[in-house]
Amino acid sequence: MNIVIISGHPRADSFTQALARSYQKGAEAGGAAAQLFPLSEMNLNTEPLGSRPSQENWTNEIYTLWTAIEQADHLVIAHPLWWGTMPAELKSLLDRLLLPDLAYSFKQGNPLPTGHLKGKSAEVIMTSDTPDWYYRLAYGKAQSKLMKNQILKFVGLKPLRFTHVSPIHNMPAPKRQMHLNKVAEIARNFATRHKKSAA
Repeated sequence: MNIVIISGHPRADSFTQALARSYQKGAEAGGAAAQLFPLSEMNLNTEPLGSRPSQENWTNEIYTLWTAIEQADHLVIAHPLWWGTMPAELKSLLDRLLLPDLAYSFKQGNPLPTGHLKGKSAEVIMTSDTPDWYYRLAYGKAQSKLMKNQILKFVGLKPLRFTHVSPIHNMPAPKRQMHLNKVAEIARNFATRHKKSAA
């Protein structure tokens, strides 16, 4: 099983990136091949996009990431919740990466897209200072719904799974380690199950 993990935090020293690395280690312990792509190490070419985004705007890092996604069975995106959504840098990456006629297309007469990443599953790991109960009740899980319906399912990715780690603010070190271990265990169990099903 091939897994691609995007660490969608622009800082390398973030807890989000630590969670992404824990997921990678857990997946590898379960027998999967797991590649980690930290946003903090990617050149996104942030010049304004033309009238129609194209692969001409891609950097070598974006090409490498897309090639890995094409070959992957499972995509994981880890990101913090900033002002109700993902960081601008991650949004910029998705704007450039998930291109029309590459990640999805529209057929004449059909208002709904055809996702070209069908057959692959996806997973989101989100960190926030907002407690999970408040995120669900007050905000209606808005960012999770956006990622699910307007991005991941849009390009054909499913089934989908979400893990919300919160509140990060003032979280003590033992609890952070507990979450790192939990994410690694989720990844290991996922990889092990799919290894057995493919046997």
